[in-house]
Amino acid sequence: MIQRKQSIFLLLAGVLMMVTFFVPLASFIGESNSLVLYIYQVVSMVPGVETGLSPYFILPLMTIVSLIVLFSFVTIFLFKKRRSQLLLVRFMLLLVLVFFGLYFFHYMDVLEQLSGGYASYDYGINIPGSAIQIPTVVFIIPLATALLLFMASRGILSDEKLINSMDRLR
Repeated sequence: MIQRKQSIFLLLAGVLMMVTFFVPLASFIGESNSLVLYIYQVVSMVPGVETGLSPYFILPLMTIVSLIVLFSFVTIFLFKKRRSQLLLVRFMLLLVLVFFGLYFFHYMDVLEQLSGGYASYDYGINIPGSAIQIPTVVFIIPLATALLLFMASRGILSDEKLINSMDRLR
C-alpha cells in the first residue's frame, strides 16, 4: 500500500534531497577567485573571471543527487516488490555515503585550491561563541536523508517479516 510509513519516509527523503538543487552548497572566497558551488554548476562571483572547470566537473555530484531523488520516488510505488524496494533503499544509502565522500574529499579540496580560500556556508548554522559553522545543505540534509532512508528500510523489513509470518500460518 502507498500509505505505509516507509512511503512517507521515502517521500520526505526525496523532497529533502531535491532542496539541494535550489540552494548553494558552499561558497569558496579566496584571494584569487570567489566560487559558489551549486549541485548543477560552479559559479565565479568575480566579474569577468571564469572558473576554469570543465562542465563535467560537477556531473558526479549532480548524478548522485538526481539518482537519490528519482529512486526515492520510484521506490514508493514498488510496494508489492518489497525485496526490490529494500535493495533500492540500501543503494540510496550507499549513494548518500558516496555524496559525502565526493564532497568532503574531492570537491572541497579542488575548489579550495582553485579559489585560494576556505569553504563558507551561506545556509549554515553558526554555533554561538565560536567560529564553527555547521553546513546545513551539505551535511544536515544528506544526513537527515540517510536517517529517513534507514527508517524506511526498517519499515520494509518489518513488512517482510509480517508477510513471512503470515505465510507460515497457512
